[in-house]
Amino acid sequence: MSEAGRLTCIGLGITLGSQLTELARNQLAAADVVFFHSNTHYLAGFLQQINPKLVDLQPFYQPGQPRSHSYQAMLDAVIAAVTAGQNVVWACYGHPGVASWPPHEAIRQLTAQGYSAKMQAGIAADACLYADLGIDPLAEGCQQFEASQFLFYQRTVDVSAYLILWQVAIAGDFSLARLQSDSSYIDILCQHLQQWYPPGHQVILYEAADLAIWQHRAEPIPLSALAQARLNQITTLVIPPLRPKSINRQMLDKLGVPADHPLRQV
Repeated sequence: MSEAGRLTCIGLGITLGSQLTELARNQLAAADVVFFHSNTHYLAGFLQQINPKLVDLQPFYQPGQPRSHSYQAMLDAVIAAVTAGQNVVWACYGHPGVASWPPHEAIRQLTAQGYSAKMQAGIAADACLYADLGIDPLAEGCQQFEASQFLFYQRTVDVSAYLILWQVAIAGDFSLARLQSDSSYIDILCQHLQQWYPPGHQVILYEAADLAIWQHRAEPIPLSALAQARLNQITTLVIPPLRPKSINRQMLDKLGVPADHPLRQV
């Protein structure tokens, strides 16, 4: 056990094993205790080979209980281990800071108490999405939102860029307790999106592969079919651009872009 407890939040990547960095693997091996959460047995088996001192946080999820309660219980368990003087690693799916409030909050609280607490980057689902779908997010532009936030708040959509909605299966869930898709909420999302996109616009249902031997999901459907589609906890909605980008000719003039420049030919 370490003299002073510390926390390192690491990302395991999405595809098990193949996306774990050497630094993260070494930190796993050196930990006094490794916290993780997964609803699959193969992650526990993989981590067991690196460090058998595991604590599975999955049981903190209780049916019908708001996820905020589960997250607080996880947070309390991790912080207690650090304040007890242990070298703690919190091993998170994907990137530890993406769609994951508890690691950020644990670092904030522990740092305020004078403990060493930091986060190591990991490969998140967006990196897999760009590779699997052949998308360069900087080429056409890319807007990304958590699907429920997209509904709850006023958003402006640029239809000349990609629009990516994460956790689409639980879009509209204000209870923070639901884990399954509700077709009535998905229909509301579909109608909301039709402010900007026609019903027949082709969208993509994407799921990264958890194992290297599996194939990712990239299912094209018309937007109007979204409420009838099979949506899982890891399904992401990818909406390709509706129209090309529009040149800002006034800005080209201000920048002094010459008449023979390719931007002037668009």
